[in-house]
Amino acid sequence: MASPHVAGVAALIVSVFGDSSPNQVTAYLDRTADPQPCPSSLPSTNPVTGLPYLSFLGVDDGKVQSCQGGIGYNSWYGNGQVNALSAITK
Repeated sequence: MASPHVAGVAALIVSVFGDSSPNQVTAYLDRTADPQPCPSSLPSTNPVTGLPYLSFLGVDDGKVQSCQGGIGYNSWYGNGQVNALSAITK
């Protein structure tokens, strides 16, 4: 569900600041995102499917996936959670 939210904020950036290249919009989204740390624990079940979380294995290695990286950038949240208010006011 992140993609539609990010696309909407990208459209807001263009509507507020005018024509921008895709690289400029991406950089702006990255700079104004709220950093998200790797989770300290995993949920016991997937809230959408109800299946045990540990049953979701990586396609490439067959292992339970883990979050790698720090608060500034990591493998689960990238640069963080998009922040529409920051994106149009900073």
